[in-house]
Amino acid sequence: MPSLFARAKNQSVSCIGALWLASAAGPCLAQQYVFAPSTDSGIDSWDAGWTSNRPPGTLTQDWYPGSAEGSTGATPVSGPTHDSTFLSSTGPQRFGAGLSASPDPIYPDFQVISGLANNTAAAAIAAQQYIEFPFTTGTMQYADATASAALFYVNTVVTAKRWNLNNNAHPRAFGYAAYVVDAGGSPVGTLVQQIDDVSTVSGGDFQLVRPPDGPGSGITLQPGTPYALRFYLYRTATNTDGRASWDDTLFTMSRQTLAEIIVSASAVAAVPAGAQNNYSYSFNVYNNGPDATRAVVSDPLPTTANGATANWSCTLQPSGAPCTTASGSGPISAVVQALNSGETAVYTVTWTGPGITAASTHTVTAQPQAGSPADPISTNNTADLSLVPPTITAQDDGVTLTSNTASAATPVATNDSSTGGVVDPASVTLVTPPTTGTVSCTAGVCTYVPPAGGLTSPVSYQYNICLAAPNQAVCATATVRVSAPQPNAVAATPTPVPTLGAYSLSLLAVLLGWFGIRQRRLRYTR
Repeated sequence: MPSLFARAKNQSVSCIGALWLASAAGPCLAQQYVFAPSTDSGIDSWDAGWTSNRPPGTLTQDWYPGSAEGSTGATPVSGPTHDSTFLSSTGPQRFGAGLSASPDPIYPDFQVISGLANNTAAAAIAAQQYIEFPFTTGTMQYADATASAALFYVNTVVTAKRWNLNNNAHPRAFGYAAYVVDAGGSPVGTLVQQIDDVSTVSGGDFQLVRPPDGPGSGITLQPGTPYALRFYLYRTATNTDGRASWDDTLFTMSRQTLAEIIVSASAVAAVPAGAQNNYSYSFNVYNNGPDATRAVVSDPLPTTANGATANWSCTLQPSGAPCTTASGSGPISAVVQALNSGETAVYTVTWTGPGITAASTHTVTAQPQAGSPADPISTNNTADLSLVPPTITAQDDGVTLTSNTASAATPVATNDSSTGGVVDPASVTLVTPPTTGTVSCTAGVCTYVPPAGGLTSPVSYQYNICLAAPNQAVCATATVRVSAPQPNAVAATPTPVPTLGAYSLSLLAVLLGWFGIRQRRLRYTR
């Protein structure tokens, strides 16, 4: 048979359950705020609680209505005590200066706090006499594994009216001032509630420290940040022993929902197909999360080249499933598509139309549907698609005649090129003839014929070349320069210049001759 404590606690849970079941709502796709998930007590949004010492007398305060185990038992709670999405961690209750706790002698699940030395809230705050319940908020992750800035909220706060149970046998002549504080002890927001004498509060259920509201709109908390729910305690004038009774302390949480919608697009491709082009492009609507959303997708389609007649289809990735509106023709006008976190709607657009000579740009958009999670970044909800005409580049050419009267054929289309189209050699035409001589162009080859007297100085002519259908209106002009051959040069006869070797031989001959004459003279004089 359940103990008096268990019966009282179960009755209390039922009472608070009746209060919040009407106001709390579980997560849904089109909400901008959601409560913490439902607990096994059937109450949405309970996420943090410090209740019931298990085993009794240990002052662990380790159970709350969301736990998988009961409120009483001889062993510690081994199941989870909070939703890690909302709270990355919770810590054991803590006491400020001069306060301590001991189990209630009759009901060891309760606790008696001793050491209250002040009789006003201001004095208790100055003396830092408090009981607090520490916790650290969670962090919602985007689908790309980066941390989001989704905010969290403390909504309902309750504590058990243990001072009124068991014929008022528990210490009850005290007051409290409740705050949520940051890691440095500074208040987050304003005073939550102050009661100067709890004995004036009747009933044996739970005291509403902060009334129900939300989701959202509560005490705003940053993600991944340590906080504490703190009660400054002080005694009344009739309190002579400096004691207070305490037990269950719980609060509900909600959070902001976020869904970052990212739009990206490919280039527009144009492939010639006979007298027209086959046009195509694709664009993606990606939900980077962290929450599911409903995106309103629009694509007005290009206004040129029959773009408004395009057909389109949509597939979800990575599943490959068809989108809610899987296909259509004509502009995409505010089509609503649900997207889970990490899911992409891939739209493919195709049509057939004539070639174009002027560029045009249109914009695809995807915005969150009204009531859906907020999109934290608005600069990536659009993508521009440019329909760019093909281009042709005609390169100048040059040729030198083999003789003044020889003609010269130049394949002018060989070095001409295109982006997005096909060069048509058959389109080559003469647009500016040379000042002397004649030119004829056939199949991309232009032939220059000199005048009757021959070409004696350079001349030039210009030709026009276009792309093949359906882009035959895209053309360019280039110049061909024709040079006359250089006249043959008459080489001059060089004057022989003795080399050092020939000069030396001549000198040697002179010397030898002189030496021979001298020898003969000597012979005659003897």
